[in-house]
Amino acid sequence: MARKTAAEAERTRQRIIEAAAEVFASQGVPDTTLEQIARRAGVTRGAVYWHFKDKQDLLRNVLSSIEHPLELAFSVETDLDHAWELMIAAMVDAVSLRSSRQLSEILIFHGLDDTGEIHHRLMKAREHFTRYLDLVLDCAIKRGELPACLDKHTVVEMFKGLTTGLLYEGLKNNEHECHVIRATLQSFLVLLRAPPLPLQSKLEF
Repeated sequence: MARKTAAEAERTRQRIIEAAAEVFASQGVPDTTLEQIARRAGVTRGAVYWHFKDKQDLLRNVLSSIEHPLELAFSVETDLDHAWELMIAAMVDAVSLRSSRQLSEILIFHGLDDTGEIHHRLMKAREHFTRYLDLVLDCAIKRGELPACLDKHTVVEMFKGLTTGLLYEGLKNNEHECHVIRATLQSFLVLLRAPPLPLQSKLEF
């Protein structure tokens, strides 16, 4: 009986987290009340307080409980084409999967919270994705899949701006953005295979 009660309590807690993610994503953290979250979850406000100290504690749990698709795990055994396809899939998932999209909306549209926790979570996901790209480029250059003259630093900086823009547009209008994300990143890879002069490192002789 105790195990059943504990399981029910965990289900309620998870339902509150899911409801909070939905409301935070749609109207932002400052404009969201615990009463609204309780109604969305189908519980009393007392139940919310039973599981979470306050709205900030609930936000913290939302941010930590949802893994963002951009937080990819890298393997040195993965070739360039497959690694790139994983990045494309992660970007598409970030704007199309329900829980991932909600987290993306919170991070991209509502990142200026007073505590900085949302911004910190955004930076964590972004740095993880950037690290993944950096390792992909390193391995691809060593294996001869990309030219040795590639200016990796410039590529990474360009990619940061590119992916931020794609995420923003994808969250604003998801109707065609998955296709746009895929086409843009595939085109970017073509560019890396035969980089123009601005993307070539300046070698000293």
